[in-house]
Amino acid sequence: MRIIFFLSFFLTPFFFQAQEKFEVKEVGFSMNVPFEWIEVKNNEVLNNLDNFDFTKEQKSKLLTSSNSANELVTYYKYHPSKFNGIIPTVKVRTRSVNSKSIDEFLKVIELSNNEASKTLKNFKYQKEPELITVSGKQVVSFSVKFELSHNGKESNVVSSSYYVLKNGYFISINFIEELNKENNEIFFKELLSSIELK
Repeated sequence: MRIIFFLSFFLTPFFFQAQEKFEVKEVGFSMNVPFEWIEVKNNEVLNNLDNFDFTKEQKSKLLTSSNSANELVTYYKYHPSKFNGIIPTVKVRTRSVNSKSIDEFLKVIELSNNEASKTLKNFKYQKEPELITVSGKQVVSFSVKFELSHNGKESNVVSSSYYVLKNGYFISINFIEELNKENNEIFFKELLSSIELK
């Protein structure tokens, strides 16, 4: 009995530490916080969501106020100012979309990726857009690789994306890293499995 108590006493702080969540109740999204990664939150948007009661239309407008994408939170494995090269990164963003159904949304993403392939060097699918289930909801999933130039060096980047259709906008979760440099695939899969959608 003493051994069980001893173990539970010392393991409990680590358990709660590992279960820290990034949550945005207003959009029905949460996931585990990557332990010891650098967190950068969009406090302006997040604080507004927490402190005010918005209608669906107002919420959608707040989450899509940017011309491109609203970053909600970004996690970097290494500090950006202290690391040279492509940093393993997790991004959670929102962006406007007019799709009314998940099948229509899938087609929109396919067309968007076709446009991206014209501007990103050596753009190739590792996994073409498809519908998968995350936390009981259908989401669009795909994975691409491409080349980026930085300080005269070409880097092969792999990006795995998961897009959650909401009302007038979608949530994107992106896992990004340099190909063949270090492999965070298992970590990204564990993080994906921690996502809860409501």
